[in-house]
Amino acid sequence: MAKEMVKDLTLTELQKQIAELQAKAQAIIETEKASVIEELKEKISQYGITANELGFKVTEAVKPAKSSNTGTSTAPKIPKYKNPATGQTWHGGKGACPLWITELADKHLEDKKEKNKDGNMTVPRKVLTDWLDANGYKLPEPVAETAQEEA
Repeated sequence: MAKEMVKDLTLTELQKQIAELQAKAQAIIETEKASVIEELKEKISQYGITANELGFKVTEAVKPAKSSNTGTSTAPKIPKYKNPATGQTWHGGKGACPLWITELADKHLEDKKEKNKDGNMTVPRKVLTDWLDANGYKLPEPVAETAQEEA
């Protein structure tokens, strides 16, 4: 009898009926899914079934690789030293010193040079920054903005 009913339907009517049946099936799945999952969890726990026994691919958790820049900030560095003659600045941080700093060190701190790990003669960073502080190259500390404004 069902075959006879299908034979009398047009393609459009048949597609509409299929869509309605698929929607009903999806509604039943959504309604029953939570209880089915709960039943499965109970059985898995009760029998000690592993994911491997169920045919799932089991992989070990992989820790993400450590970033080489962990803990570094991408914010621009605040300059600490300024060349009054040219206006060039330097933040005093890691890395090579700017040329104007190197030239000052060569001119005024020749006697303070020491061999570095590469065997080159350089002025230690602490000696250099202390000399820059004492000779007027240090910029004043920036004033932190306060959250409260005066009335």
